[in-house]
Amino acid sequence: MREAVRCQYLHAMGIPLWVPRHELPNAAPSQLLPWLGEQGGPHGSELPTGHLPNYHHAEDHSPGGHFAAELLQHRGTSTAIAETRGNAPAVPANVLARNPATASLKVPPVEPARTPSVPLPSEAVTVVDLTPPRFELHFVAMGGGAIWVCDGREQLQAMQAFALRVAAGMGWNQQRGEPLSFRWPFIEHGKDDQSAAVAEQALRAQWQFFVHHGGRFVIGFGPRSGQWLTRIQVPGCYQDGDVFSVMNSAEQKKQLWLALLKLPMEQLPVEQS
Repeated sequence: MREAVRCQYLHAMGIPLWVPRHELPNAAPSQLLPWLGEQGGPHGSELPTGHLPNYHHAEDHSPGGHFAAELLQHRGTSTAIAETRGNAPAVPANVLARNPATASLKVPPVEPARTPSVPLPSEAVTVVDLTPPRFELHFVAMGGGAIWVCDGREQLQAMQAFALRVAAGMGWNQQRGEPLSFRWPFIEHGKDDQSAAVAEQALRAQWQFFVHHGGRFVIGFGPRSGQWLTRIQVPGCYQDGDVFSVMNSAEQKKQLWLALLKLPMEQLPVEQS
């Protein structure tokens, strides 16, 4: 805003004029300072026409410049004065106290800034671990629907021989299928989701494959087989020890024998003639 327009605004609102009496460093030359030095300031009178700003200047092509020009041309009307006073900014209380002429102005109360309240979550956010679990299971299908499973490939050959002896002792069908391995993660360094939930879905699909081919229950060895197959609710009996520890321990063999006898009758393999 140019200097003369600012003075007209302040004078119309009844605010004392505070005009710099000296040119500021690096400021544009003022057209008002020479006139102020001669007249003593624009108190109670209009500015001379020669000192009014040139509204054809490039700086006054904005909407604010046109509005200021209209205000100066119609300053005598009550409408312009009412609009100007209605949009007047709040005057500080210390200025009102020093100037009785402005004591009638109402100072709106200043409210302190309010910090918006953020509601806290009612429940803690559950963090889902997307780290792929690492395990492998090795299956051997035996006659009668029994699926033998161990945790490591190094136990596979011993488990097959042990399964034949147990099937003979229990009077089960000794027919044996080809070994099948299940490893997770399915693809190393894959970008797809291979979390525990996806591993359960894949293992459940693997078990449905065995069921489709006559599988009815599992005989599991090792903590991994019991952990993952019980999570998808596969029926059977599970031994905490691996195949070697069960074969070398009479106590664990007895526990396996009793676990097999406790299986429901509809889950026991039937001897095929």
